Amino acid sequence: MEYFSLLKSTKIFSDANEFECQAMMFCFKTRFKSFDKNEKIITEGDSVSDVCLILKGSANILNEDDLGNISIISRVGFGEVFGLEELNNKMECFKNNLVAKEKCLVMFMNAHRLMNMCENKCKRHELIIKNLMSMLLDNNKILLEKLNILSKKSTREKLLAYFKLCAEKNDNTYFEIPFNKTELANYLSVDRSAMSTELNKLKSEGIIDFDKKQYHLKKSQ
Repeated sequence: MEYFSLLKSTKIFSDANEFECQAMMFCFKTRFKSFDKNEKIITEGDSVSDVCLILKGSANILNEDDLGNISIISRVGFGEVFGLEELNNKMECFKNNLVAKEKCLVMFMNAHRLMNMCENKCKRHELIIKNLMSMLLDNNKILLEKLNILSKKSTREKLLAYFKLCAEKNDNTYFEIPFNKTELANYLSVDRSAMSTELNKLKSEGIIDFDKKQYHLKKSQ
């Protein structure tokens, strides 16, 4: 099977053999599609008919308000899914855009077939649903972590809270973030210019050091 090695490396299909993957792909009415950088994979307002599994590349979940202001909700990469929250909340349409950060390969799985046991009631399908529920919990944890960051009052506090979280997740004060400066400002919902000023202040104070996406949290406040 063409994509078996990729599927085998994901959390959803990690313990499935090639025959089981083929069976599940047929059951879930899967389809594959490639997207170029900055191309929309899912557009806000699209009906919730599929769940997306990223097999190559990464994508940003974006929210755009009526004034055209864009916020990055989160980043999804290899083996991660988009659409579970909408299913969990029984939404009829997507509330955010999913936009390719780089060239992406995406597998679309029919949402209804995925989340409802078919007439065969196979154990593999049951396990995949459990894996998806585990991933949903992981996604909720990530969103709660972001809410904690956004609850900080100042740009400086938001930056330090985000860097502290990154250091904790990497178990290292040296870490790489997935965002450039503009994306980081959008992720933290702050002004880019003001954020750059705070970054330089933190650097001059010896609290952080950085070079492009590489950061070092030298002091934890």
